[in-house]
Amino acid sequence: MSQKLIDYKGISVKKELYPIIKHIEDVDKYREELGRLSSSWDIFALLGQLGDINIDIGKTKENFLNLTSTLLNHLSEQTIKKVTTEMKFKSQVAIDIVIRNLFERTADIGFLSTDDDIRKFIKFYVSDYDEESLEYKKEIQKRFKEYVAKYSVYFDIVLANTNGKVLARLNDDIKSDKIEKSFIQEVLNTSNEYVETYKYHDFIPQYKKTLVYSYKVRKTNNPNSENLGVLSLCFRFTDEMKGIFKNLIDTKNKEALMILDEDGKVIASSNKAHIPLGSKLAIILDDDYKIVSFAGRDYIAKTCKTNGYQGFNGLKWYGHIMIPLEHAFLSDELNSLDIEQNIIESMMNNEQHFSSDLKDVFLKSKIIQDNLSRVIWNGNIAQSKLNSSNRGFSKSLLNEIGLTGTKANSSLENLNETIITSILKDSEFLSSLAIDIMDRNLYERANDCRWWALTSYFREALDDMNSLAHKQEEISAVLKYINDLYTVYSNILIYDRDGKVIAVSNKKDDYLIGKILSQEWVHKSLSLKDTSKYCVSKFEKTNLYSNESTYIYCSAIRSIKNEKQITGGIAVVFDSTPEFSAMLNETLPKDSNQEKIKGTFALFTNRSKRIISSTNDEFAVDGFLDINDKFFEIENAHKYSEIIEFNNKYYAVGVRCSMGYREYKSRVDDYVNDILCFVFIEIGDINISNKILSKENRKFSNQIVNEEFFDDSIELATFNIGNRFLAVDAKNVLESIGIDELEESIDMDKKNHFKGMVLYKEKLISVLDIRDFVNEEINDNQLSNIILLEYDKDNLEHCIGIMVSSLENIALVKKNSIQHIQNHFLGTGTLVESLVDINQDNESKVAMILDIKKIDVNLTQKIG
Repeated sequence: MSQKLIDYKGISVKKELYPIIKHIEDVDKYREELGRLSSSWDIFALLGQLGDINIDIGKTKENFLNLTSTLLNHLSEQTIKKVTTEMKFKSQVAIDIVIRNLFERTADIGFLSTDDDIRKFIKFYVSDYDEESLEYKKEIQKRFKEYVAKYSVYFDIVLANTNGKVLARLNDDIKSDKIEKSFIQEVLNTSNEYVETYKYHDFIPQYKKTLVYSYKVRKTNNPNSENLGVLSLCFRFTDEMKGIFKNLIDTKNKEALMILDEDGKVIASSNKAHIPLGSKLAIILDDDYKIVSFAGRDYIAKTCKTNGYQGFNGLKWYGHIMIPLEHAFLSDELNSLDIEQNIIESMMNNEQHFSSDLKDVFLKSKIIQDNLSRVIWNGNIAQSKLNSSNRGFSKSLLNEIGLTGTKANSSLENLNETIITSILKDSEFLSSLAIDIMDRNLYERANDCRWWALTSYFREALDDMNSLAHKQEEISAVLKYINDLYTVYSNILIYDRDGKVIAVSNKKDDYLIGKILSQEWVHKSLSLKDTSKYCVSKFEKTNLYSNESTYIYCSAIRSIKNEKQITGGIAVVFDSTPEFSAMLNETLPKDSNQEKIKGTFALFTNRSKRIISSTNDEFAVDGFLDINDKFFEIENAHKYSEIIEFNNKYYAVGVRCSMGYREYKSRVDDYVNDILCFVFIEIGDINISNKILSKENRKFSNQIVNEEFFDDSIELATFNIGNRFLAVDAKNVLESIGIDELEESIDMDKKNHFKGMVLYKEKLISVLDIRDFVNEEINDNQLSNIILLEYDKDNLEHCIGIMVSSLENIALVKKNSIQHIQNHFLGTGTLVESLVDINQDNESKVAMILDIKKIDVNLTQKIG
């Protein structure tokens, strides 16, 4: 990006940002706020000439103006990057969820086209004028209804002969009885395992376009056997897309999520009134984003092609997202989050959330604020030693200048809270997405076991127990055919009413044949009420899955002679380890190299905190996620997020509890098994060694307390060393300087309280670290100022410097309110001579008044 700058409402911005920056709400908000502060500096400059404040307001204004320009450029770039990254993620996920779902459809058509009942119907059907044919037709329609009752993603099933005549269909209200010959020939002549078409189909004339999966019905499973007809499954594409879009879109920014065909035409839209179906849009694959115009409105847009699923890429479709430019960069609501300062510090030291350039802005801001606070503090000290008629005015002006500087800093800190709020929102969104993918996937598992239990060949075989052993090989072959289509299973088993294994799909598990299954789920499956019921094992280790933990879905096989009689069962062993891992991994965002983002991981757990899957090797399956119980107590379909301390880091943790999908885990389903998805996004390390913003800099405290001066009053200069609130007589203060002016003594023991010298009016003054003598344990980087003190005005020999954390106010107190302490000891030194109550920020605080002479005598003179 070039560095050419142009003016935007008084701020210098990069030329590339100009078309977008006016739409970024946070940028405009900060620009206006900091612009108002800039005007305040001009007023202070004029007023400063009436007082004796000796502050270069012009320089301060210039510092903040430069900082504002740098901040707004970085903020713009970061905001655009965040929005466009989210856009890419959503458009990618939209198309990938569709493709994952449609992959299951290719397996469905492959299996159903081999259904013996369908073959039998085609063989014996004559016409609708034949009574026996009508009975066959009712039976096959009943079977279609039962299929759709389980796989509710289909709205119609159409069966035609090789000439295109419709023999039977689920929806008899549609009177179209002929299918275009070219379509029939395409299906009959294909060498693929299915035919996927999205277009106008003459056998579904009520829709302009439909998504249909078709395949030839052959006489036997032999690929060279005679073609009997064509079977078509009509997918609820529009209905399915509504659910996908609902879980992805953010209505606040009026974004529209779409699926485009290979020509860029909209075939599904989250808002048809906004972006109508059939609209032709630009496909934007190679750019991070583009600004496009549509229907007289400017949008920011991005397109993604699918990553595919198990080698399946479907039709050449794309995920596409468009956001109106004026709504794309709205501010995130803070929702009154009270974020601790140490969390903000941690986040600011993590470049994944806070770029080094943006961090540099805050460091410069801190330096400007520190210098301004120090100048104002010194100005108030100087005013304490004057009897000028302008004294009161000057002190009030100094106070207002300080407050204005603090407002500038607060504007920056609001940005930090916005970033953390956004991270929490991301964790919730990602956890919701992953749990939705899991519910959708396991919905299919519940369907599969129930449907396959209706396979006539299995039912007939179990009806004849005497010849069952001879059919084991054929049953296993059918199971293998199914398993090859539905690759999410490691094994499929058939067992009889005693739980004895009859056949398996996976040859390496042939040793199971003849063994008795005694698990709880086996007994439950053999007592299910009807064909709509199924049961699922607990997530537990099983020898059916190499002694690893998984779910096993099962249903009863019923006698073909008497549906009330259960003759056995079918169990599908879900290949949970790779499948759950893929769900989680595919949900998490990737960096530009398509690698997992460091510090972000996800887990599935149950309500007992037991881990079902994890993308982090530190959290093993069957282990436990040891975090607060409240995360595991949320209701179904609810989500929650919070920042927690975990493994010596701060994490934004988002969790969502499963809600089911369609009929699965709904009110009409007996199955109850609440799963939670957790997404952890690292904020940063808990122990931060280099502070960027100190807690004390969050407010301005250099105001004058109790401004009305009396003869029996004294002004105290207050400050902090860590959490110790200390004071000295303001008349004994020479001034405060930055700690960077200290010339350290390199040969001195680091534990020594003498830290070096500073040059003041051509005189070297010793600087002391007295934290040990006021019982305060703080880090070196928490000491940022040096206060130069004197106790004999006529003798610079009696001057010392002490290192302090922060400068507070100049407090006016009555002399009789000071409580003198003759023998008060803190630590090993006698440094405090008295105590006084000071009202600060509407709160009374006790300040310890230091005895400067005692510090000098007990510490400095011992050095000599």
